[in-house]
Amino acid sequence: MSSNNIEISVVLISYNGREFIDDCLRTTLESLESVTFEIIVIDNASSDGTVEIIENKFSQAKLIRNSANLGFAKAVNQGFDAARGEFILLLNQDTRIVGDAVPRLMRRMTDDPAIGAIGPKFIGFDGKLQYSARAFPRYRDLLFEFTGLSYLFKRSKVFAAWKMGWFDHRTEQEVDQPMGAALMTRRDVIEKVGNFDESFGIFFNDVDFCRRVQEAGFINLYFPEAVVEHFVGGSTRQKKARMIIESHRAMYKYFNKYSKTPPGIPLLWFWGGVLYITAYIRAVFSKLF
Repeated sequence: MSSNNIEISVVLISYNGREFIDDCLRTTLESLESVTFEIIVIDNASSDGTVEIIENKFSQAKLIRNSANLGFAKAVNQGFDAARGEFILLLNQDTRIVGDAVPRLMRRMTDDPAIGAIGPKFIGFDGKLQYSARAFPRYRDLLFEFTGLSYLFKRSKVFAAWKMGWFDHRTEQEVDQPMGAALMTRRDVIEKVGNFDESFGIFFNDVDFCRRVQEAGFINLYFPEAVVEHFVGGSTRQKKARMIIESHRAMYKYFNKYSKTPPGIPLLWFWGGVLYITAYIRAVFSKLF
């Protein structure tokens, strides 16, 4: 990656997102009016007309068409490698940028070079606030999830520590992981911590990236002065059962990557079994109901 007077590169991964891509690109372009930019769309072999919309309506976007679905993380890395901007915004296709959210994120990162990744406040297409900051998961969080304690005590800093049900979304705060649906970083951060780990596929790659950003000495920031609308699941809903299984597998890979010290190995074996069993149970129920 080399800068060419481009302030920001927007990297957007598309896959059969015909119903979202027009609004996503239109609002993104509107938000970028005050900055020099490039938009890089990596399409993972869409077959629903998504590519035709991009080609016919958004000539400003650089479109990279994969002949097969290479997976989310690999497509992200294609975008990172092609990006030339100082700032890089990773954007889901099921988002709509509100106003000048992108320049706001850029200015906040410029104000504090210690920020390695930053995420906006997310509002659903239905107008409801989305919980968009999480802590890095620990084994005890799995226990609280599977026993239902995290749902019974949604605002508890103990039982709901992972999903942070108590979090004040009105206030800027340092967090472990801002939601990855619109995650901004800088080119120098990626050069230091590396691209997405492609072993994670579509899930937990953003969690892993944010953890590496934090371990490299940067902070991850939730920044509510920038707002993005987001349709939950719009990028993954095509095959729900498969996505459930993939999410559990990715969680296991995450714990396997970060819990290899001897005390964590027995827990990894135990929770690995639980994750795989519950993944297939949930997948079956998703097809029945």
